Amino acid sequence: MQKFIDPIARVLLSLIFFISVLFILSNILSTPNGYGAYQDMLGARGLPGIFAPLSILIQFVAGLTLIIGYKIKITAYVLAAYSFVWATVYLINAFLGQPHLLVMSLQYLTITGGLLYMGSHPAIGFSIDGLKK
Repeated sequence: MQKFIDPIARVLLSLIFFISVLFILSNILSTPNGYGAYQDMLGARGLPGIFAPLSILIQFVAGLTLIIGYKIKITAYVLAAYSFVWATVYLINAFLGQPHLLVMSLQYLTITGGLLYMGSHPAIGFSIDGLKK
């Protein structure tokens, strides 16, 4: 049973990044000035515009590689760092007058914890990493 739970957990944890970046890309492509709107949304959270392509790249590449199980350990740590940045951004915004973002901060901290655990205990069943061994 454990051999099925590990890949299911890996895929479920990665879906938040991969699916959200697909929505972001869809919005960028289907909306006039969609990329500018995405940069504005990041700017409203206190992040510079350069974070937009980095965010898209990290979510797409790391989300996909985690789904297929390639370089699980490094990918989990990269996404954990990314999630921690977002947890911090949401926490700062919560303290600056947007208390509803506190829940988002806690959610990203929870995701960070799950990814750190996955990075320190990479289960390689049903993955490209597992095929290489």
